[in-house]
Amino acid sequence: MIDVLIIDKSSQIEQGLSAGDIASELFDDEVKALNSLEQRKPMLILLHYAVRKEQTADYIRLIIRANPKNKVVVLADELSEKDVLSCLLAGAQGYQQLSDFDRYARRLVTVMAAGEVWITRKMTAILLESLRS
Repeated sequence: MIDVLIIDKSSQIEQGLSAGDIASELFDDEVKALNSLEQRKPMLILLHYAVRKEQTADYIRLIIRANPKNKVVVLADELSEKDVLSCLLAGAQGYQQLSDFDRYARRLVTVMAAGEVWITRKMTAILLESLRS
């Protein structure tokens, strides 16, 4: 069973996770979600960017501080490369466009459970270049 915590004020992400071996819990309040992370140890956290918008990177840092083993994937309608990079540098291990989530949800969770990241090759190159600078 793969344990997933969803932080989303809509039900878009939860609808994409209709699988038998995924246990998910939805939080529409980011403070309650953060408090839950201190007691619960989910394998994966799916965070809708719209919850915190420009403050998402700071919120990711709080999630990672609560438990450095937390794996965060940011989902959004569409983010600029700069915003995705900001989230990755804050500790997120993936980004997925929300419009394609239904198609990739199962694979995303499987890949993350295997210890991999969920970013494009282009974002990997941008991330590496940013780390070199």
